[in-house]
Amino acid sequence: MSKLSSIKLSKSGSLSFPLLGKTVLLSCLITGIVSCGGGGNKGSDGGNSNFTKHAELISNSADIMNAGYIKLASSTFSLKSKIDEYCADATSIADQTKRAAAQASFKIAMNDVQYSLQHSAKSQGIGPALDIERGIEVIYSWPLTSSCRVDGLLAINTLEPGLPINRRGLDVIEYLLFVDPSSNHSCTSEEAQLTAFNALSTDEKQLRRCGYMKNAIVDVVTSVNEIKDGWDPAIGDHLGEMKNSNIDALVTLNKVSDAMYYIADVGKEDKLDQPMGGGRTNTTPSCGVGVICPADVESPNSNLSLDNLIANVKSFQELYFGGSVANKATNIGFDDWLEAEGATAASTKMANDIEQALTELNQLKTDCSTLQNAIVNCKTQLEDFFDGSFQGLTRGFRDGVLPKLGLQPPQSSLTDAD
Repeated sequence: MSKLSSIKLSKSGSLSFPLLGKTVLLSCLITGIVSCGGGGNKGSDGGNSNFTKHAELISNSADIMNAGYIKLASSTFSLKSKIDEYCADATSIADQTKRAAAQASFKIAMNDVQYSLQHSAKSQGIGPALDIERGIEVIYSWPLTSSCRVDGLLAINTLEPGLPINRRGLDVIEYLLFVDPSSNHSCTSEEAQLTAFNALSTDEKQLRRCGYMKNAIVDVVTSVNEIKDGWDPAIGDHLGEMKNSNIDALVTLNKVSDAMYYIADVGKEDKLDQPMGGGRTNTTPSCGVGVICPADVESPNSNLSLDNLIANVKSFQELYFGGSVANKATNIGFDDWLEAEGATAASTKMANDIEQALTELNQLKTDCSTLQNAIVNCKTQLEDFFDGSFQGLTRGFRDGVLPKLGLQPPQSSLTDAD
């Protein structure tokens, strides 16, 4: 049974929470915070909300998330096929065309996982991805990835990823698929088995990497399908539960906005501020505070860091508008809710900040190619983006959008330095 379906209406019409502890329930009753379900349908002025289409907004959000996992299941299955073709035997491993095809398929799958990270990462959001072991991080564990841990297994010819999430998932597959086949191990230490790995021929190194990849992609496909099936109306039917739940609508919508907060929690802090040297948020680069740190850039082997951010922002944008941007005039989204509450200026500003962020990210990609290059050679342009439209998007969502809708930011964000 999902967490959503466990919250029921009692005969008296009040909400009962069988999975919540007494302390949490008492806190909810005392504070009445929206994220606990006590906010009712109130806008920022404390009165009754003028918005009457909460159910349609929930339905649109559910459809968007469900479609994202269906697409991810398709692209990871396709990636498995391409990896299997490339890694079939020693002859295929030497085929650069098959390797390029696998890399191209990986980029599609990475775009899709970045889209769905905006729905249920960091234990925030909604749906079955929060219920599987370690959540969506079993599919994509960055920034916890450890290529050294993987190389340690390759060195002893152990090709099973095992349970630790930092040696499985699409981030590990990226390393194995894009690293130069002749490369030595990535560890800073030099143990006997690692030295022996360095001495292997390029073909033998790549055979081991391929064996590991084939096991890792099976694990990814299995985990993605578990999430997809959880949403499937014919199996787990979280789609139906989310659309038809008798829970307070604001509880569900606060979970959706928590999911959207990924763009600030991870996009702004981990993906940008940390490699830029930290200081703007409460993140610390692995190279030291104030030090530009290319080692902390996401997707360092495939050079997809800017593409990943673009996918995150597009996913945020789709949830904000309740569907495709092309149909934003007819979709029911958070923008419509803001306008119903008389916050047209905030609605327009958020839409403009999202669009401006996408424009500037694409320009960064054109001018600088990769984030690794941007933090060194396009530093001013990157800083202007971070301090301008991107801060406008993330701060505007937290301080301008959520309060006007009576929603709360995630608990984890309350101590943010920015």
